[in-house]
Amino acid sequence: MPVLPWLSPLWKAPLPVKIKIFVWQLLHDRLPSGTEVLKRHGPGNGTCPLCHVPETGTHILFSCAAAQALWCFVREAPRPEWEAHDLAAFLQVRATQVGRKCRLF
Repeated sequence: MPVLPWLSPLWKAPLPVKIKIFVWQLLHDRLPSGTEVLKRHGPGNGTCPLCHVPETGTHILFSCAAAQALWCFVREAPRPEWEAHDLAAFLQVRATQVGRKCRLF
């Protein structure tokens, strides 16, 4: 995983612990996605029911066509021509977009 200078402030941010854990799990590919459940011998085949590709946290939130369509409707999301590939890339872009008085977290 690349060094992410904005990750340290995440732990100090006034966010619910469950949000901090979610971000950590996503960055470390530990969300209970299809592939992670399959690794633990859980139910399912580990693929996205919409795309039929391996279902990872990154796929669920960024790569899946359904997720990409949803991001187009999120007001604070980067412009539609920017394709989010993972959380690190998304947060890096958001960090460059926020104003001086705005905060990433």
